[in-house]
Amino acid sequence: MSNSERLEALRAAKELGGRTDAQIRRLLPFVDEVTVPPGTVIAEAGRLCHQLVIVASGMLEICRNGRSGRLGPGDVFGWNAMRERGAYDATVQSVSPARLLVMSHEQFRAAEPMQPQVRLPTAGTSGAKFWRLMRAVGYSEV
Repeated sequence: MSNSERLEALRAAKELGGRTDAQIRRLLPFVDEVTVPPGTVIAEAGRLCHQLVIVASGMLEICRNGRSGRLGPGDVFGWNAMRERGAYDATVQSVSPARLLVMSHEQFRAAEPMQPQVRLPTAGTSGAKFWRLMRAVGYSEV
């Protein structure tokens, strides 16, 4: 995928709406590309979020609270979970070959200063949420 194709995929993401081309272009170094075959599980509900996913091409199925839907080009998954350092709220699986743009936590945090609308919760809030989640999955603080 060329940089111009990656730029178009980023422009299509509604979460980046209102950004100038220059602002979106500055995100390119923080985005990786992944191609997945049909049937690939991208995210599992309840598991810690490790990446933000932007669909560049193909189709994904999303299942949340027993309801399913589709994600296609320009759709984004994991935005809130990345911001909150939380868990995925749905299971997502590819239903066709798909090209995805992904950002890890490290990439997301590095790009954050360039995206003024993305604000992290305070350290106390995110830390408390993190430990509640860790205890919910059986981890105990020592």
